[in-house]
Amino acid sequence: MSSTPAEKAMIDLIKLFHKYTGEDDTINKSGLLEMMKDNFPNFLHDCDKRGRDYLANIFEKKDKNADKKIDFSEFLSTLGDVATDYHKQSHGAAPCSGGPH
Repeated sequence: MSSTPAEKAMIDLIKLFHKYTGEDDTINKSGLLEMMKDNFPNFLHDCDKRGRDYLANIFEKKDKNADKKIDFSEFLSTLGDVATDYHKQSHGAAPCSGGPH
């Protein structure tokens, strides 16, 4: 049986996470920044154009347990923020705006 588009999307998210993890299955700060730059250059460019340095404190904000590592749930939270921004754009908000103004 072949995967549904949603299942494929989940598998691709896991592959993306593993591309940047270390042996302990977490992402360090440099890995998170690299992942964002590699995979979301347009999003980051839009943020820069709005004067928002999205990457400035992203690691500290997402490392909820303060262990200096991003686990899978923290990774998903990071991607959730980006996805939420894209969703708001689909309803007319400016990129990296945090919502319509």
